[in-house]
Amino acid sequence: MSNGVEHAQIFVYKLPKKNHDAMVKLIKKFTDLYKKYGTLSWEVYQLNSTEAFDGTTSIAKIVSAGPKEEVLIEVDKYKDRKSRDKAIDAIGQDPSAEPLFGEMAGILSPGFSIIMGEYNPVKV
Repeated sequence: MSNGVEHAQIFVYKLPKKNHDAMVKLIKKFTDLYKKYGTLSWEVYQLNSTEAFDGTTSIAKIVSAGPKEEVLIEVDKYKDRKSRDKAIDAIGQDPSAEPLFGEMAGILSPGFSIIMGEYNPVKV
């Protein structure tokens, strides 16, 4: 990766399409919160196609997204794992964070468990 990014954290969300606008408002709040504590980049992408190449599976199928649901991917970038830990600890201490996470839980599809993974760049 470039620009000093050596650690990424990725989340997958599934939510009813009717909650899209509420999620966009929430994303704006989260972006400010994460950047306040040193996250280099906090971006959310909306799945815009369920097409899959031969031999592959659409992520929409993996998370069992129905026609009235959408799938979002959040990509957080940090200088390194230590910077990520510091940011997450600070966010956890911020009193404004808990209501945002609670709001998110109410926006997601009922019963959906957020998918999470942490990644380091592949050195080539």
